[in-house]
Amino acid sequence: MDRVGLFKIGLAALVASVVAWIYVSGAYEELDPATMRVWFREAGPWGGALFIVAYSCLQPFGVNGLVFLLSAPLIWSPTDAFLLNWAGTVGTGIFSFSMARFVARDWIQQRLPQRVRRFDERLRTHGLRTVFVLRLIFYTTPTVQWALGVSRVSLTPFLVGTVLGVA
Repeated sequence: MDRVGLFKIGLAALVASVVAWIYVSGAYEELDPATMRVWFREAGPWGGALFIVAYSCLQPFGVNGLVFLLSAPLIWSPTDAFLLNWAGTVGTGIFSFSMARFVARDWIQQRLPQRVRRFDERLRTHGLRTVFVLRLIFYTTPTVQWALGVSRVSLTPFLVGTVLGVA
């Protein structure tokens, strides 16, 4: 089995383990807004770090980013909520970009139609501007996140365009 297959199996096992733990431990009963607010505030900086990690890792797999964008101001001050959401949004971009690049880039690059290759070339040569504009228009839409990961845009223009575009 190749490394992509092993990675997919490992990721599925990790997700299944977390879901099973949440159910068996009864932690799902604690997932009401008031309890979560107290828990995040009492956790101090670790609460913010957990928020960023959860946002970064869950949004690419279908958890709507609005869940995080709207819940942060209910927990933290407006400035803290903005910074945590910004970090989570950049984190979700990096996570999606890395996953797509690691798992699917070579396979997809070999199958791109000529029309799409021109856009891919533009991403390679004008990556910062293109990523910035895509972020302004689509924010962190998962399909755009994954598409940027399989494109030929390099990491630095992707990261700078994402940091500026989502702010």
